[in-house]
Amino acid sequence: MTILKVNQNDVNQTIFNFVKKNFKSTKLSIIYKLFRKGKIKINDSKVKDMKLKIQINDIIKIFDSTESVKRDLFEKVNFDDLDIIYEDQNILIVDKNSNIEIHSHVNISVDQKVKSYLREKSEYVPEKENSFVVSHVHRLDKLTKGLVIYAKNKMTLDSLLFEINNKNKIEKFYLVKLPNLNLPEGKISGYIKYDSELQKSIFKEKEFKNSKIVFQENTIIDEKNCIYEIKLLTGRKHQIRAVCSYFKSPIEKDFRYGSIKTKEKVIELIAYKLVFNNFDNHLSYLNKCEFKSKYCF
Repeated sequence: MTILKVNQNDVNQTIFNFVKKNFKSTKLSIIYKLFRKGKIKINDSKVKDMKLKIQINDIIKIFDSTESVKRDLFEKVNFDDLDIIYEDQNILIVDKNSNIEIHSHVNISVDQKVKSYLREKSEYVPEKENSFVVSHVHRLDKLTKGLVIYAKNKMTLDSLLFEINNKNKIEKFYLVKLPNLNLPEGKISGYIKYDSELQKSIFKEKEFKNSKIVFQENTIIDEKNCIYEIKLLTGRKHQIRAVCSYFKSPIEKDFRYGSIKTKEKVIELIAYKLVFNNFDNHLSYLNKCEFKSKYCF
């Protein structure tokens, strides 16, 4: 039998999701069977509704020989070079350097550095968490520099994941250095699809098979050096890189999309500004807050 006590980062999720997260190595068919056989109890009462929302301090008992598996197999890493530009009780914003992944099962990642930093402060204690893992809210490519938002609790993570693509709530701006001024100014739209074999996205102005619509706003801010500010209105994988390449203006040093290959492990793309607006929940204090990266051209 496994006994789990619901903490603040577990509340308001369904009992089914809670059990699934804690028994992630168990087949779903087995988990369904546990519910059917009445082998899962909340506060000593059998669970009849798998959509029942769990609450703080609920005691969950699973009558099975299978042991729960911690979601975060935490391993502390050095975080001395972690560049934090803002932090409060709910979020942390990191200024990521190039040539480091947000998440990786092989290499040291920004995720690991953030979790190690918070573990050092005792703000994140993996061994005490049942289902929550400190997480990034959005990603940047390995070679891209700039701002990444992390959520420090489940309530914040749920809110930001829901709103991250709502540009009325979170505005994301990028700086990009191009070889020419071919990229049109103003709002542009088109269609994009990621090709896993080529490991790159394909952008076209007309819709094509399995493509998804994308939008962005382009503004020239330094005509002499071909530097643009780009406001993302959608956030598809490699969107900016693919759009620039389509207009025969690949991002400097982005050889995958047509630029000249260099030995530097960086592309001239910076996620340089975040703006929060119109939150009406516990994150409303962030409204009208603007955060900028230290990186520039």
